[in-house]
Amino acid sequence: MKSTIRWLLLGVFTLVCIFFLSNIRNAFLSTQPDQIRVTLGPDTSIQKISDQLPGSRVLNNKTGLLSVPYGESWDYVSKALTIKGIYRVSTVPLERPIISWRYYGYSVKDQIQGFFHGDFGKFRSPYNNEISVIGELPRMLLRTCTYFIPGLLLAIVLSVLMAMSASLWRRLGLVLDGAQALLVGLPDFFLIVLIQLGAIYATKFLGHYVLLIVQVGDKTPFLIPFLTIALIPSVTIYGTMRVAIARELGQDYVVTAQAKGLTRGEVLISHVLRNVMLDLLSILPKATTLALASMAVAEAICGIFGLGGFITSPAMQSVTSMSVICMSLVLLAMAFHVLYALLRKRFVVRTGEVVSR
Repeated sequence: MKSTIRWLLLGVFTLVCIFFLSNIRNAFLSTQPDQIRVTLGPDTSIQKISDQLPGSRVLNNKTGLLSVPYGESWDYVSKALTIKGIYRVSTVPLERPIISWRYYGYSVKDQIQGFFHGDFGKFRSPYNNEISVIGELPRMLLRTCTYFIPGLLLAIVLSVLMAMSASLWRRLGLVLDGAQALLVGLPDFFLIVLIQLGAIYATKFLGHYVLLIVQVGDKTPFLIPFLTIALIPSVTIYGTMRVAIARELGQDYVVTAQAKGLTRGEVLISHVLRNVMLDLLSILPKATTLALASMAVAEAICGIFGLGGFITSPAMQSVTSMSVICMSLVLLAMAFHVLYALLRKRFVVRTGEVVSR
């Protein structure tokens, strides 16, 4: 019970930290948070405009400068644009960007108040439409999980099989070890671009459409993010499993089993594989984090409107929902970590039974 409470508190603490960190961009200001500038037509005056904007005050008649409540400059820009007689409305740029913890505190407080009133933020689509993040979040999550879960499962299965094969055949092991060393040093985006280029050249060579490269409407690329998620974590898992299997093959029980007539493959499958499962479960949390990072890069490059694509793609203009998307990604990662912890807790006994024989 105490362990469960401790892990729950750790999860809550992580979410709180992610919330504050995801809002850190609000601490950097390049415009005045309490001023706007309006350009007027000949049939109105700055005072009349101020009277139609409750809470505003005229600062300069000649330049059309208005004072507005702190932190609401962008809201007042939107309101002023609806008033007849105004040609243009803009925020007032600062001479140089500054770090304002006051504005950071204001934005965090405003978001928390919105959460209590059921407002979890909005974002502006490339078509300039404001969309509620809660309404779109299930579709983004489903779109992301469509290739994330299969890609992660393939990475686990593929890396384990390759590590076993490398232990059975020495020459194949040298080739796989070399490939693993090469892939470890390559950046994620470089691998994704190579996959994209492969799809483009395959299309040109065959003379017809082969593979969807970017999201078009509701059509989402599958193979590129799927291969990216499967490839990058498998490199990490393979390295761990390769070392773990080599360690177990040097144990006394392996020598005894082979002396009794079992082949190397039979020993590997019947005994060694079960004893290295704890190593696999220990590396899976890190591999899942790598898979999430790779997924975000793949979604950004392919223009996919998923959880990772929303955070990293410049095409999506976040209004107030960045923290909600970041916390959703963290919850997805935490769900996998909890699953691994439960499997590891249950598997420890089995490992002890196997070793004690």
